[in-house]
Amino acid sequence: MHSVTTDDGAAADEPRRATRPLSTAVKLLALLDVLADVDEPVRVSSLARVIGASRAEVHRQLVTLEAAGWMEQLPDDSYRLTLRPAHLGHTALRQAGIGERTAPMLADTARACGDVVSIAVLDAATARVVQRAEPGRGLYATLLLGDRLDLASSATGRLLCALADARTAAELEQAGVALPGPEERALIRATGWATSTDDDADGIAAVAVPLCREDGPPVAALSLHGPRERITATGALAVLRPLAHRIEPLLRLDSGAPFGLHG
Repeated sequence: MHSVTTDDGAAADEPRRATRPLSTAVKLLALLDVLADVDEPVRVSSLARVIGASRAEVHRQLVTLEAAGWMEQLPDDSYRLTLRPAHLGHTALRQAGIGERTAPMLADTARACGDVVSIAVLDAATARVVQRAEPGRGLYATLLLGDRLDLASSATGRLLCALADARTAAELEQAGVALPGPEERALIRATGWATSTDDDADGIAAVAVPLCREDGPPVAALSLHGPRERITATGALAVLRPLAHRIEPLLRLDSGAPFGLHG
């Protein structure tokens, strides 16, 4: 029986543990790990010094990432990450089991308070719902799994963009995405929660609080949705904050896999 040989010389029918990784891919991913910890655009020379590689090698890696849509070159020849890695991070967040782990918590809370409870993440120019639970009775709340929420008016979107890092906020503004004003975002950051501003349209109000890694930045928003006459900030926060404290211990940063979760 003949075996198929891969590009790196390993036989395709060998056990997975015997297959050698592509060294160039490992180096490229290691470079992304370094870039994830950099707040400002980087230059080839400074990045080469940090990782201990030649300028030529680092330049090839950056050009490769640029061609794949992960990096962009600025007019001053520096490079920065695009928002594409954020999408991968959000997918990893879902695949890591946050839905499975939080579903019972969200379901119990929704039944107890009688309103829809959801988790959403910042996804490009919107907030995307990645988990939700409903109270199990008729409720005029049309929030569905996978829905995209406006960053300017939804509680979840307003919270996520207000707590986003400065570069992400600047890129959203440069892209022409409608956002809350600077004073509104500052208030949200100061209070740690946000409300929706479009509840007059459908009679549904919402309040959102952040879900953070331990001693780290927000990775998602937890929100409560219900009839405007019943949802108050005080009541919603009394439900959301204890629930957030139960969920956040699951958000432990796995140094080997950004956005990974483990219990």
